[in-house]
Amino acid sequence: MVTAIVVLLAGASLLGEPIAAESVAPEVDAILTRLEKTGDGIQGLRCALEYRVDDRINLDELAKFGAITFRRAQPHDTFMIHFHKLVQDDIATKKKEWYLFRDRWLWEVKERTATIIKREIVAPGERIDLFDLETAPFPVPFGQKKASILKSFVVTLAAPVKGDPPDTDHLVCVPRADTQLARDYKKLEFFVSRSLHLPVRIVATELDGYKVTTASFGKIEIDPGLTDRDFAGPPSWKNYTVSTEPRATPPSTIPGS
Repeated sequence: MVTAIVVLLAGASLLGEPIAAESVAPEVDAILTRLEKTGDGIQGLRCALEYRVDDRINLDELAKFGAITFRRAQPHDTFMIHFHKLVQDDIATKKKEWYLFRDRWLWEVKERTATIIKREIVAPGERIDLFDLETAPFPVPFGQKKASILKSFVVTLAAPVKGDPPDTDHLVCVPRADTQLARDYKKLEFFVSRSLHLPVRIVATELDGYKVTTASFGKIEIDPGLTDRDFAGPPSWKNYTVSTEPRATPPSTIPGS
């Protein structure tokens, strides 16, 4: 769920030779350079989130509305996704959902069931980079390195069309062969703000073309002075049932293996 929301890029293979500079259009190179530079300078971010899934086989539409809060921290960055409204088949519910990554653990919290599932994502002593397309379990939708993007995708600049977010550049990213993305997705589309140099919409079309997931980001605040309180849940969490899922032991470290 979280992977699909924030960038839909988990499992990308970034192995291979560097991409030759002449194979990248100058305008694409410039957009990706600005995207990387802006992401490098961000210490915190808060924005509205609209998340939609269009299932064209089952003729089902799902929409969730909420917000993302992100802060750089040591040893691991912290983020929270909070949904306050869900609409499915024209039926709306305001039961809240939260997805919180903090201190190696991903929390999945649902008001409807009054439950918290804590999943260990990072082993003790291990560090992950949430901007790394190869290793991050749920990459953040900004701050990726230009070289990493070009290793995973063939990137082109599309002409603007009606319905595009205003004042954006539309990058079409087709996964390169022999990557996990190529087995899952037909293409990813990034609509990058020309003023903020950040994505304001990401569209992922699955390989069969029958499921399209769209994440739109609005009211973006850069470095709004976030504190621990911005990542604290409401008092009602104290009454929720909590379950814990430790990270599985890698096969190579199982005694007797």
